Amino acid sequence: MAQVFIVSFTEPCVIAKGKGSANIIKRLTVCLTKMGVESDVTTFDELVKRGTTRDRQAYVVLHYNELFILRNKKVTWLRTQEKTLKKLGYKILHSVEQGRVVGDKNRQTAVLTAAGVAMPRALNQGDTFDLAFSNEASDAHVPIHFVTQDEELDNERYNAEYIDCRHIYDGKEWHVCLRAMAVGSEVIFSWVRASEDPNVRSRNTPPDAKMINHFHDTLVRPNKDQIQNIAIHVKQALGVGFYAHDILPCARTGNLFLCETNFKFYEGFYRFHMAPIADKHPNPAFFDGRKVGRRMARSL
Repeated sequence: MAQVFIVSFTEPCVIAKGKGSANIIKRLTVCLTKMGVESDVTTFDELVKRGTTRDRQAYVVLHYNELFILRNKKVTWLRTQEKTLKKLGYKILHSVEQGRVVGDKNRQTAVLTAAGVAMPRALNQGDTFDLAFSNEASDAHVPIHFVTQDEELDNERYNAEYIDCRHIYDGKEWHVCLRAMAVGSEVIFSWVRASEDPNVRSRNTPPDAKMINHFHDTLVRPNKDQIQNIAIHVKQALGVGFYAHDILPCARTGNLFLCETNFKFYEGFYRFHMAPIADKHPNPAFFDGRKVGRRMARSL
C-alpha cells in the first residue's frame, strides 16, 4: 500500500500562502485513500513523530511557498527538513531543489528552456530586442514594466522578449493569458484570464461568460496539444508536482509560450471570482470540489 502525505510547515517564512484551498487538498487525500493509498494532510512535526515508514512507496508532497524560501533565505533550512524525512523513508515531491528552480524566474527559464519548453527568449543588457517584458525575478503580484531597446535592462530582474498576447473580443482588445492546472504531465483544467492591463491576473479578469467562452473556444480548445506538450516537458525537467502553468498565446504566430510555472494545488480565488458564471463557465467541474479531488488523485 502506497502512502502520500501533504506536509506543511509552521515556520513563519515558509508557510504555503496562496497555494491551494485546504478543502481541495483534503479532498485529494480522501480520494487517494479510497483508491487504496494511505493519505493525509499533516505537519512536518506530526509526520516525524510517526517515525520510520515501512512502505517502499511512501511519498511526501512538501507544501510551501517557493518564493518565500528564496526571499527569506530558507533554502538550507528546508534542505535539513528534507533530509530528516528521507531518513524516515519518504520520497520527496516539491523538493527544495525543485523549489529553487520554480521560485526564481531566471533560473526557471534557463532550466525549462534547456529541457525543450517553449518560453519567451531571456534577455540581458546588450541583447538585441524590440520590446522586453520585465518583472521581479522572485516575487509575485508586483508591478511589471516594459523596456525598449534604447533603455537599459536591469539584469537583477527577470527580462524576456515580449510576446504579444493581445486578442480581440467584441471589437475590444484584451491581453490574454492561459492557466493550466497540472499534476505532473497530466493537465487537469485549462482556463482563460484576460484583462485590459498587460499584467493579467485572476482578479482583473472580468467574470464575463461570453468573453471567457469565446477565448476558451479560440485559444484553449484548439491548443490542447500545445498545452499538454508544455506540461509533459515541465514534468520531465522538474519531476512530478502540482503545478499552475501560465501560458502566453501569441497573437502573431498562434504558438503558445510558457511564461512561468509555480507550485499550486488549486486556484481558489479564481473559483470564487468566477462563481457568478459557474454554470456558464467552460470548466464546470472546476467548481465541484469532489470532481477536482478525484481528477487530482487519479492523475497523481
